[in-house]
Amino acid sequence: MYHFSPAHTPLLFSKIRWSVVYNQTSPIRMETYSLVVAVAVPAAHNINIQNGLIICFITVLFVYYYDFLRKSKRNKGLEDKTNKRIIPGPGQHFLGAVANILALRDETKALKVLEKWAERYGPVFQLNFGPYNVTALNSPEYVQKLLGSKDTNHLGKGFIYKPLQAFWNDGILTSKGDKWKSRRRVLEKHMFSFKTLVSYMDIFNEQGDTVVQAIEKRLNEGKEEEEVGQLLLSTTLNAITKAIFGKSLADFDSVTSSNLSFLEVMRRSKELMIKRLLTPYLLNDFILSLHPLSKLQGLLNELNRKHVMTAILDESVKPLNNPGEQRRDNVLKRELAAVGVPFEGILEETQTLIGAGFDTTAHSIDFLLFFLALNPHHQKICRDEVDVIYEDVDLCTTGALKFQALSKLTHLEMCVYETLRLLPAVFMIMRKIDAPLQLEEDLTIPAGSQVSIFVPGLHKNPKYFPDPNKFIPERFSPEQCKNRHPYLYIPFAAGLRKCVGFKFAIMEMLSLTAKLLRSFEWETTDRFEDVVFLPHLTYTPQTPIKFLFKKRLITNNLSHVAKK
Repeated sequence: MYHFSPAHTPLLFSKIRWSVVYNQTSPIRMETYSLVVAVAVPAAHNINIQNGLIICFITVLFVYYYDFLRKSKRNKGLEDKTNKRIIPGPGQHFLGAVANILALRDETKALKVLEKWAERYGPVFQLNFGPYNVTALNSPEYVQKLLGSKDTNHLGKGFIYKPLQAFWNDGILTSKGDKWKSRRRVLEKHMFSFKTLVSYMDIFNEQGDTVVQAIEKRLNEGKEEEEVGQLLLSTTLNAITKAIFGKSLADFDSVTSSNLSFLEVMRRSKELMIKRLLTPYLLNDFILSLHPLSKLQGLLNELNRKHVMTAILDESVKPLNNPGEQRRDNVLKRELAAVGVPFEGILEETQTLIGAGFDTTAHSIDFLLFFLALNPHHQKICRDEVDVIYEDVDLCTTGALKFQALSKLTHLEMCVYETLRLLPAVFMIMRKIDAPLQLEEDLTIPAGSQVSIFVPGLHKNPKYFPDPNKFIPERFSPEQCKNRHPYLYIPFAAGLRKCVGFKFAIMEMLSLTAKLLRSFEWETTDRFEDVVFLPHLTYTPQTPIKFLFKKRLITNNLSHVAKK
C-alpha cells in the first residue's frame, strides 16, 4: 500500500522526509512500498548532503572547463579550418556555464530569458549550461537542416530528455536506430492510422460530455469562477488510456492496490523530472544516487510501472455504454507483441505514449479556452461554426460529433494553431548528433554536440509573424500559410521525428472545445501579459487560469445565452 500525506500537497523537494517499508507481497511480483511524504524543515544532515553535492558539482564543473579550454586551445587551428564564423551567445567566458545556470535559475523568468537570447543572438547561438555546451538553432533554414535530416546520426535526443528516461525508459520518444523505426511504424499503422483516428471520435465525444457535465454541476452549485486545468488533465489522461487500453482511468485504478491515483503518480513524477532539469547536477546519475530524491524517483517509478502493468495484464472486457460505441482492447500491446517486442518494450512504449500525450494536450486546451475568453469576437465565430454543425444530422447525431464535422471547424482550427504558436506545449527540442551537421559552407556543428531549438524563438520572430504576441488566428488561413517556410511553425516538431500523435491531439482539442462552445460562453478576469508561465516540461501557468462560464440555452435550433 502506498500512502502520501497530505494527499494533495505539492512536493516541496527541499523539504521532504520519508520512510520506506519494504515487502514482496504484490501479486504481480512487484515491490510494494509505504511512502510517507511530510512537509517539514529539513534535517541538518540533509542540508549538509545537499551542500556537499553542490560543492562537488562546482568542483567537477571547474575541472571540466579547465580541460575544455585546454583542448579548445590545442585544437583551435583545426577548428578554424572547419568554421570561419564565430557563433555568438550568452556567457562566452570562463564562468559562462555558471552564469547561464543562474540566469535560468528563477523558473518564473526562465522562459523570458530564453526568448531574449533568441531575439538578441539571431539564427544560431551557443550557450554553456553546466557541463553541456549547447548550440541553439533559431531560423527555419537551420532548423530544417536538423529536423529535416534523414541521417539517423542526427536523430538522437539530447540531455534534457534524461529525467524522462528514468520513468519511460527507452521508448519511441528517446530511442533511435532500428528500434525507433520499427516501433514508430507499428504506432503509425495501428494506433494513429486514419481509420483508427476516426474510431477515436467516440472517446472524444464521451470525454467532451464529461467536461460539460462537470462544469454544469459546478455552475448549479453556485460556483462562479472555474479552474478547469485539473479537470482537463484527468480528461485527456482518460482519453489516452481508453485509446491504448480500451479502459478508463477508473477501470484500472480500481484493480491496483495503491491508494494514489495514476493521475497523481504522473503529476508527482513530472515534478521530480522538473526538479532534475532545473538542478543541473541532478542530471548526473552518480550524484543523483547520493541525493535523497533518488529513492523518491525509484518509488514513483515503481508506482508508475505498477499502474501501467496492471492495465496491460488486465484482459477483462468492459461492457459497451452506448449502442454506437466501438469495443476496444489493448491494441498497442497486441500489435507490438505481434512484431516480437518483449513485455518490457510494450511497457516502455505504453508509458511513453501516456506520459507524453496527456498533459501537453490538457494545457493546450486550457490555453485555447483562455485565448477565446480574451477574444470574444473569435469565440463567437467559432461558436457559430459549431452551431451549424450541431444542426446538421449528417455531421452530428444526437449530440455526437462525427469525424467529418471537424473539417468544418475552420476558424476554430486556426485558433488552435495560433494558440500553439503563442504557447507551444513542448517549447524545447534537443538532439545529440553523432555526425557533423553542416549549416553553411563556413559553419559546421561537430559530432557529439547538443543541438537545441527553442520553439518560441521561431514562433515569436517578428520577421515572420508581425505583432508576435497578439492572438491573430488568420495567420493560419490558407492564403497566409501558402508561402510559409515548412520549418517555421513546429509545435509538434517536424521531419522524421515529428510527434506521432499530433493528429490525435488536434482532433481532441477541436472535439472537446466544440462541446464547450455549444454549451457555454465564457470569459476571464486574467490578462495574458500577467500570467507567468513556468518551464515545467510543458508551458505551465504558475497559478491556474480562471474562467467565468455561462450556460447557453438551446431552443428551436437557436442559441441564446441564459441570463443569470
